[in-house]
Amino acid sequence: MNTTAAALHANVTADTIRTWCRRGVIAATKTAGRWTIDTASLAHRIAIGQRKARITEHATYRIEEGTTVRYRTEERTWTVVRTDGTRAGADGKDTRIWNATFYSRETAEFYAHFYENTDPCYRIEKTIPRAGRMDRSTYWRITGAPEGDPRSINYEVNADTDPFDTAKADTLINRARMHTEGCAQRIQKKAEQDAVEAAEAAVRDAREAQLAAARTQKGELATPKQVAYILRLLERRIYSGEGGGFFAGPTDQAGIEELSKREASLYIDSLTNSY
Repeated sequence: MNTTAAALHANVTADTIRTWCRRGVIAATKTAGRWTIDTASLAHRIAIGQRKARITEHATYRIEEGTTVRYRTEERTWTVVRTDGTRAGADGKDTRIWNATFYSRETAEFYAHFYENTDPCYRIEKTIPRAGRMDRSTYWRITGAPEGDPRSINYEVNADTDPFDTAKADTLINRARMHTEGCAQRIQKKAEQDAVEAAEAAVRDAREAQLAAARTQKGELATPKQVAYILRLLERRIYSGEGGGFFAGPTDQAGIEELSKREASLYIDSLTNSY
């Protein structure tokens, strides 16, 4: 596709198309002074433009173009910044733009689109395949959670093919929004669980206080083995209908646990008629 056809297709001027070609915004080759534009790359750039157009004039993020020296070579950079002038982390929340500088405009636009449509608590990153791992794919991964949410999101989509596809970004955005919508329910459920655990802990503490008082009065208490054996003997007597012996003792676990070791031993002798 030549520059004239590309300009008509993208609804921009031919000069804009040539600028895109020179800057590498779209894939193109130059032969004998004429540009030949890759159709798929142009379509992708048009989609990005349409996506950006959907963002209102009150957008929170924008992209700043700059340069940096890397490996002794000056390279162009694109940085995602806030339009309100707030620096990363200055408000105590939006720390995800600390290192939002990229060597590709497409990458910066992908991040900016995600940032614009999600809460600052969510982060996005592109994973890098690591040596020695069977899965050598790259992924877009989102993490994070609203304040107080007991469960962080950890969701990813494959980024090996067409990594800057708007559908991938929208999938991640929708997942983040779904996670936000479920936050209140998870916080309530966690609060209920905490209340139950606190009540159970209070019961355990009260029980330990009872046992401590019994130890102070009687000395060493019945061992877990003695307690379990007495409970089995009591259950056997209930089913057999046999009477008790000379030692009458408690019939519930709590009461048995408060017996001294000697009392537990006498109780066992009584229940087994070993006297």
